[in-house]
Amino acid sequence: MRAVWLERPGQWSVTDASDAELLPGGVLIDVVAVRVPSYTREVLTGELGYDVPVPSVPGPTCVGRIRAVADDVFGLRVGDVALCNSLYSSGDVVGSPDEILIGWTGTGTERSAHMQRRWRHGSFAEQACYPAACVTPLPGATQWSRPEVLPFLASLAIADGGLRRGNMRGGHTVVINGGTGNLGAAGVFAALGRGAARVVATGRRQEALTSLERLDPRVRTVRLSGDRSADADAVRENTDGGADVLLDVIGPTPTPDPTLACFDALRANATAVWVGGVPHDVPLPYPRIQRQQLTVTGSFMFDRATAPEMWQMVRSGTINLSSLPPQVYDLEQFDDALAAAARSGVLDNTVISFPRAVAA
Repeated sequence: MRAVWLERPGQWSVTDASDAELLPGGVLIDVVAVRVPSYTREVLTGELGYDVPVPSVPGPTCVGRIRAVADDVFGLRVGDVALCNSLYSSGDVVGSPDEILIGWTGTGTERSAHMQRRWRHGSFAEQACYPAACVTPLPGATQWSRPEVLPFLASLAIADGGLRRGNMRGGHTVVINGGTGNLGAAGVFAALGRGAARVVATGRRQEALTSLERLDPRVRTVRLSGDRSADADAVRENTDGGADVLLDVIGPTPTPDPTLACFDALRANATAVWVGGVPHDVPLPYPRIQRQQLTVTGSFMFDRATAPEMWQMVRSGTINLSSLPPQVYDLEQFDDALAAAARSGVLDNTVISFPRAVAA
């Protein structure tokens, strides 16, 4: 099969590789489409410090057509199109479970390294093998006319998982902090699909914020200034008195002030959900959290219940992805896809598509 082969950090090529092997407990897929995150080059060069096993085929969550299932796997059928989640957990119910993102990173522990040796290769290839627990069928997706959009389901599921943790309900006002990234855009789509009365997206790139405003009249935007007090006032003004849910998906920032500004704009009994990549400790006001009965919680990736719901909402048109134009590349154009992903806008979606798998 053709695959991206990462020999060592910073050294990769598209080459012939051995076909993916069907492992016990696994599902062999023909990759249909895989999104190229904007930071992929930094993952492959080692700049981000990800624990990527080498040598290996890298690649994140993807959509694939099931080619074969192991004898000990039930409920998955050959020919189905499925979302293949790269998050795999050790399942520890006593201590803290180790988790890996297959083909992407691990936690650096001995058990995580063992999991990576077993499930080593990712999705930048014609074929891949995933644990059955990571594979979610998408009913009706074999007839879907835009398979290149399907990898965005992973971002939708991550964002919606956070909204669920925040107990978001129809009629709520939702703040998406970091709305100008891929996950932020997914949060806007998911909140609108869940019936938010208003969605306030924050960020620094005005062009991206303007694109989000065009999605729906319920979307308002705030361009962050870096001044916590001023930003909090601007967010609060756009929420008509405070938000019910804060979905914080912002990436690494010099300070936690953008997160705190949006936290300051919450109303009583609201929930803040941390989903992003802020690398700082976040000082929170104990008295206010107590008196206003605020909730702060975390959310990571998504579970198998969330992805099918997102798919059905996309399939039914409840979430309308017509404004999400994918930039489609084939595997041989991998370096071009990396460059396109790095310069992509908020509603751009860089995807590697495998036409033979799509047409199967």
